[in-house]
Amino acid sequence: MFILALLIGLYSYSIFFLGLAHQLFKPQLSVISILLLLFTVYISLSYRPVLLIKLFVNKLYRLNKIGTVFLFFLIAQLLINLIGSLGPELSFDALWYHLTLPKMWLSQGHLSFYPGSVFKYSAMPMLTEMLYLPALALGSEVLAKFIHYLFGILTLIVTFKLSRKYLSIHYSLLTITILSSNLVFSWLQITANIDLARTFFETLALYLFLDKKIYKSAVSLGLAASTKLLALGSLPIYWILAWRQKISFKYPIYYSLLTITILSPWLLRSYLVTGNPVYPFLSPLYTDTRISLNPTDLWTVFTRSADPVNPVYIISAPFILFFLIRQNRSRGGANLGIYTGLALFVWFITPRTGGGRFILPYLPALSVLTAITIYRLQDKYIQKILIFISLSLSLTSICYRLAANAKYIPVITRRQTKSDFLSLNLNYASGDYYDTENFLAANVPPGSLIYVAGINNLFYLNYPFLHHSVSVVPPPTSYLLLRPSQTAFSPPPGWVLVHTSPLSQTRVYAPSQP
Repeated sequence: MFILALLIGLYSYSIFFLGLAHQLFKPQLSVISILLLLFTVYISLSYRPVLLIKLFVNKLYRLNKIGTVFLFFLIAQLLINLIGSLGPELSFDALWYHLTLPKMWLSQGHLSFYPGSVFKYSAMPMLTEMLYLPALALGSEVLAKFIHYLFGILTLIVTFKLSRKYLSIHYSLLTITILSSNLVFSWLQITANIDLARTFFETLALYLFLDKKIYKSAVSLGLAASTKLLALGSLPIYWILAWRQKISFKYPIYYSLLTITILSPWLLRSYLVTGNPVYPFLSPLYTDTRISLNPTDLWTVFTRSADPVNPVYIISAPFILFFLIRQNRSRGGANLGIYTGLALFVWFITPRTGGGRFILPYLPALSVLTAITIYRLQDKYIQKILIFISLSLSLTSICYRLAANAKYIPVITRRQTKSDFLSLNLNYASGDYYDTENFLAANVPPGSLIYVAGINNLFYLNYPFLHHSVSVVPPPTSYLLLRPSQTAFSPPPGWVLVHTSPLSQTRVYAPSQP
């Protein structure tokens, strides 16, 4: 699994350096992608895949009834999530910057920094967004979504491997059933966000650290931080774990240096274009800095989070605490428990505006800890109740996501056009945009510059554009796309209203009648 993570990192950084060299074009991206594919196939053949598949099938045949039920629920969840991943993108953050920035970079052929509040993240580490560039070069945001879906599967695989350190195959299946039934996990698996990529790398870092592969763990954490800078918050956790295991003092130092080294190309780029290696952090543009130390926040994230987290964690919490206090010394799991507790503390003392998304990277460890606790309960009646609750919550998640993803079926099966789907399902009030009446496509010449004000989520705007946050004065030869309800900006004198869209609540102006 580490080799795969390393290949992903090398592929992403290859695209990153292409962007710095002003070579972000389809032929170059195709060559790198083909080379990666060939190398991956070569590496895979060395692991004798046919033999591995036979061993996997034999293990499936040996599953008992409850293990089969866990597997059935897991496959059902993944298939339902797959439906959502194959439809057009609707996620706010993806339409704001995860997909929009790569689309803008492709149009320019290089990585650019865009000043202003709307694209303030354009200087941040974006390992996963680099993977979306080849997908968008092929003209498909669906392929980008599918890449993030696959990171969800990779997260489940590494979580399964982590749980196998402590549990039988049946309870390891329970572990990943619990993880996959988190609504935040299932929702993210149908988006082109980045949180599942970070979760995969962070979980792999934990697995490798517990396996005493310290340097590989550091590389994995560096890839996680290159995906999302907040992953650096995990560094102190590994310092404490290293101290507890009486690992030589030099290893935490080397661990930190290696993690930062993996991340450093992104930090250097940010410093060169903004003067701040962690931009927009520590700048006036980053306002999500409020830290709440209210103890009830931990209860809230597990019970009423905006991105729902599986309630089984809070239900099992008393038993988990009892296990950690009374049983871990003789049966193992202490380091996993310490990691989970410290991870929750790191989450607690950092700004968190993303609901369950911000705690997701630590849910694999918590899922393993929950499954271990259920397995080691001496009271078999309570054990069966917790398994029943886990399966019930998984079934609830399956039904909920099936209802939510059903809207994608008509557009996937071509019974509904993508245009009609987006017109009906985008959230225009929150900042999404789509040319709902096809006015721009029919009346504005291709390649015309669009000046945008009052709109943030511009992935579906298929024209080069300049945003009001970057330049407060529209170029005289551009068209003006405006949502008046979201901005105080007014068209300059001489601009003529040529179109109004009641659905997207936007107006189009031109310097003169086109």
